[in-house]
Amino acid sequence: ALAPVARADDADAAPDAAVSATTPASESSLSAADDSSLEVVEIPFDDVPVGDAPDIAARVKYTADLQKRGLTELEAKAIENNQKIKQYNNAPEEFPTFVREGYDVKVLTADGFVTQDDGLVYKDFVLGKGDLPKDGQEVTFEYVAYNENGGTIDSTYRKGVPASTRLGINGMIPGFEEGLKGMRPGGKRRVVVPPELGPPTGPATFFSAKQWEVFDIELLEVKNCARVQSSFMSSSVVCE
Repeated sequence: ALAPVARADDADAAPDAAVSATTPASESSLSAADDSSLEVVEIPFDDVPVGDAPDIAARVKYTADLQKRGLTELEAKAIENNQKIKQYNNAPEEFPTFVREGYDVKVLTADGFVTQDDGLVYKDFVLGKGDLPKDGQEVTFEYVAYNENGGTIDSTYRKGVPASTRLGINGMIPGFEEGLKGMRPGGKRRVVVPPELGPPTGPATFFSAKQWEVFDIELLEVKNCARVQSSFMSSSVVCE
């Protein structure tokens, strides 16, 4: 519901210029003024505290800001609600905002994030040194996994032990591994993984819905690996 707002340029307007409850809208003071420069400003009732006058200037500024950001008012309300949830979950700074409208998701990020052609989004907070890791090598890393609302769902820091795995063996979420391969030892990166690059979903998996996931990753070490014959009938992979 929108509160109609009338603005009179003449503070000393005559009493008979006021609009009575029975006066048709076409005969209102705005029409009588015949001023084409008047701007119609619509303000939701919920945005006007009881007993207060509507702040027209603030509303005009708010609407212009939404247009500049390319957002609808519905999206702005969703963002405001999402911000409260992220604050409750103690989400880290520059955590992305996810605005859902049915099956469509709009991802809003701070400056500095890069979106790849396949939909993966990332930002490097610390650039490491050395070579990029490649398939066959073993990587050791710390990570924190978040859901769309900024809630932590997994963390090596909480476990007290970093994770280690070889690249190229399908042992990680595709988007996570892709983001990790773009890092150098000592680097810190936030990776935003779209559902298309996320884990499989369904009754047989931990994940029950197509959700975006966010990971903070710190790459600690990269090792070369080689298969070593341990006995006549067996061999093992050694990384060092």
